[in-house]
Amino acid sequence: MQARYGVTNRELRDYSTISPSAWALLLMKSQSSIPFAKEAAELVWGNAVPASLADALVLENAPRRLRHFESRYRSLDLLLAEAGLPNVLEIGAGLSFRGLELTQTRNTFYVDTDLPDIAALKARLIERLASKPLAGTLRVQALDALDSAAFQAATGSMPPGPLAIANEGLLVYLDEREKAQLAANIRRALLLRGGVWLTADVYVRNSGGSAPNVSYGRAREFLDRHRVEQNKFKDWAAAEHFFAGNGFRVSRKLAHEHPAHIRESWALVVA
Repeated sequence: MQARYGVTNRELRDYSTISPSAWALLLMKSQSSIPFAKEAAELVWGNAVPASLADALVLENAPRRLRHFESRYRSLDLLLAEAGLPNVLEIGAGLSFRGLELTQTRNTFYVDTDLPDIAALKARLIERLASKPLAGTLRVQALDALDSAAFQAATGSMPPGPLAIANEGLLVYLDEREKAQLAANIRRALLLRGGVWLTADVYVRNSGGSAPNVSYGRAREFLDRHRVEQNKFKDWAAAEHFFAGNGFRVSRKLAHEHPAHIRESWALVVA
């Protein structure tokens, strides 16, 4: 199944080609302490991980990349905990099980969204991973985050109260117009409901012209094909300018520990 996002006033773009990154990231995270990553990987592959993915664990600077992705994951956890809001919408959630972890212990209404194929697989995995009753509510659904009507329908279906809209690993796949469309959808929802946008995707371009922790191999090919480096912000001032220009104010910043300072996680409120 192919998912085509953002068809208004621009060419159709096939986002299903991004989905392989969710598989590789799950396999990598299975080597970490991130909740449910190891269990989910075992359910998906057992002991028969495809060679094309297994290579990612031994090639292409995998240990450094794992530290990067685990830090990104934890930073969004921290921002969500600080926000403490009763409703969470995660967009582009991939094969991350943050919603399951959170609703096990908190009375949170969590809507976990991604492309149709990923959302369907994730729902099946959660059925097997959820071993005890949830304290909150977890809903997994497909969502075109660039579709204004679909986005507002998703947020409108959630219980009353302010929203935390969260994402990681999404903005780097969107060009400037697509990021602006997403920002407009989020801003409209927050104006109606109140709340905060939490993004772990404030990446700035590497002065060397490519991602500093990926220099070769399949990962490099994937990033180049999806123009990930070009989709990052030119610098921190450009990131500030983008969010301010789209009606947001930064209320909190978490800096990534990477020595090159390539990424931060930001909490944004409507200006």
